Amino acid sequence: MMQNFFDHNSQSELLERIFSLSLGLLCIADFNGQFFKVNAAWEKTFGYTVNELNHKNLTDFVHPNDLDATIFAIEKLVSQNDVLNFANRYRSQNGLYHNIEWEFRRYGDFIYIAGKDISQLKITEVSDREFGNKFKSEPQPNPANANLNNRQRVLIVDDSLFNTKILEQNLNKDYDILIANSGIRALSIVNSSDPPDIILLDIIMPEMNGYEVLKKLHQEQRTKDIPIIFLTSLDQAENEEYGLNLGAIDYITKPFNVAIVKAKIKNHLATKSYQDTLKISTDVDQLTNIANRRRFDEMLSNEIKRAKRMNSCLSLLMIDIDHFKMFNDTYGHLEGDECLRKVAFALKNSLKRPADLAARWGGEEFTCLLPDTDEKEAAKIADLLRKAIINLKIPNEFSPVKQFVTISVGVATSDSANKSTYKMLLKHADEALYKAKASGRNRISA
Repeated sequence: MMQNFFDHNSQSELLERIFSLSLGLLCIADFNGQFFKVNAAWEKTFGYTVNELNHKNLTDFVHPNDLDATIFAIEKLVSQNDVLNFANRYRSQNGLYHNIEWEFRRYGDFIYIAGKDISQLKITEVSDREFGNKFKSEPQPNPANANLNNRQRVLIVDDSLFNTKILEQNLNKDYDILIANSGIRALSIVNSSDPPDIILLDIIMPEMNGYEVLKKLHQEQRTKDIPIIFLTSLDQAENEEYGLNLGAIDYITKPFNVAIVKAKIKNHLATKSYQDTLKISTDVDQLTNIANRRRFDEMLSNEIKRAKRMNSCLSLLMIDIDHFKMFNDTYGHLEGDECLRKVAFALKNSLKRPADLAARWGGEEFTCLLPDTDEKEAAKIADLLRKAIINLKIPNEFSPVKQFVTISVGVATSDSANKSTYKMLLKHADEALYKAKASGRNRISA
């Protein structure tokens, strides 16, 4: 069939010459994916002869995890006159799979296909080149689009480069897209300083499947609320129920219906945005705009559990503005509120690590939570905060300590060898603060 296809075609001689000279994979197929002509590189790369490929379909040799996306390309993208570049895994005669980069072009009623074996490259290297290192660097701002930096971030996790390519092409106009081709890479991205707003997560992946990734994300406080939509070819009800019980918010079945994918992402992100707004209103002190007591209590409980699990130190600072009643009596309550705001801002900005937390404890008292910090380092941070407040140079002319606003700080650190000390952190920090105030204020005590 392949040999007879071009017998009466005026371009047969030119095509024969191109096919014979090309060192890469060349193929012509119909819109159903059935082979009409292949060149000698197919036998050299995969071990199949021309006769063995006769009456076969190019999808017959695609890796099962890449099959749905490949069929989608043939049926949807190519039929829309697109030129498509993608990669998938292709089975050779000995049963081994090769990573192949393809270019599909439509010409008339046929698909002209060129391929290149990239099996010697690591899949992460291919992904970096395909997607421009999207998961390694921040999207560059576009001066023509003032809203670019406010765009929500979608993380696509799939070991099929083709699947991620399809989703990226259809979503990058509306969102900043991050790509991960393994569960481990996904966890690295999510635990960065700028995590995604939603995750599209493939279930069947080598080394770490989607279920395992979801479980790990839900173990951590800072990642447990990121909405996760599973990508799957599994359509059995029990699989869907299992994933939803683990905490996924939805399923998208392969091959993708792009309109449905977009609608689901839009709806779930809108819900998340609303929930984030509500959460901020309940977690933030309305006067100082830093974490409130409720948020601090929640984070303290989580950090104690994590410190016990990791056998790590946890430090806590209790902070009091010295002679704040005198400040209010001298300058009035409006100035007092402004003083609280300035102190809160300085405390928060002086903490450099993402996990550190500054919170308003109540009145003129503040607290700082310092995970993975020993007593010596905590004392250094406390002194840095003390100096930062002095450097604000907020006048407090009648203070017996200094003519500027100052703070006293109590420092307490857990002992990883004695887990009972975690529960005593607040008590010890409060006692240390009392000592700092009793010894003259504008001091640090442990």
